[in-house]
Amino acid sequence: MKVRFWGTRGSIATPGPATLKYGGNTSCVEVRVDDTIFIFDAGTGLRQLGNQLLEEFGSTRLTIHLFISHTHWDHIQGFPFFLPAYNEGNSIHIYGPSGQDKSFQKILAIQMDAQYFPVSLGDMRSTVEIHEMGSPLTIGRATVEPFFLNHPGMTLAYRVSDGSKSAVYATDNEPYRYTLHKNSAKKQEDLGQFLDEQFIQFLQDADLYIGEAQYTLDEYRKKIGWGHSPLESVAEWAVRAKVKQLALFHHDPAHDDAMVDTMVEHVQQLIKNLGGTVRCVGAREGMEIDLK
Repeated sequence: MKVRFWGTRGSIATPGPATLKYGGNTSCVEVRVDDTIFIFDAGTGLRQLGNQLLEEFGSTRLTIHLFISHTHWDHIQGFPFFLPAYNEGNSIHIYGPSGQDKSFQKILAIQMDAQYFPVSLGDMRSTVEIHEMGSPLTIGRATVEPFFLNHPGMTLAYRVSDGSKSAVYATDNEPYRYTLHKNSAKKQEDLGQFLDEQFIQFLQDADLYIGEAQYTLDEYRKKIGWGHSPLESVAEWAVRAKVKQLALFHHDPAHDDAMVDTMVEHVQQLIKNLGGTVRCVGAREGMEIDLK
């Protein structure tokens, strides 16, 4: 299993000299299992990934499996610029959560309405099939399992396993114990702890955890309920789940490279303080991780 990061930023693309190290494109991660191409999220990083696939495969017909965590702009905005979707003969399978008041397909189509974009979803020349993700899927040698996260709107994490190695893509996730604790009722507090434990079980023993850690603890205290995690929670989850490697992801647009460096170092120290052995890195555009 090979993992490559094409976009690591959250909320909005932030190109410029202050973000050269970690990149300014929004969420997009490619995973290869044998010859099967998996993509997790379609942020602005998807555009360059599409260009690379055309350069790599030329006119070869492609089957691509694209998994959307949720339909906020920073996770879907790259899809209209994904050139393999315009090539006849290609097959693009898109998976994601059902909407709260609209179907997943309807939400994707709205982004490409004539009011917003000159090409509609139905005008793409590839075969585009849209699936609402419910239960685990087996594709080739890999299994992809969904898990609901704590974020405004319907949001999924995905665990992809090839029989020997596994990677979890879990971005835009807030600890339940902080959001439910606001109600102060003991039963709500207990429910929050229980739901966070379920997430730790989902992460258990993963070889790679791509985890959103958008805020420092001080920042998070001012943004409880926004659907994002403080560094301390992500470090705790990684250690308790005994994951092998943690890639900090979904960097805040207000954080420059120096700030992300500081946050990575802080999580590395947190892991040591917790007695963990998790290897922690900051996800950056172009980074490749080979899970052998």
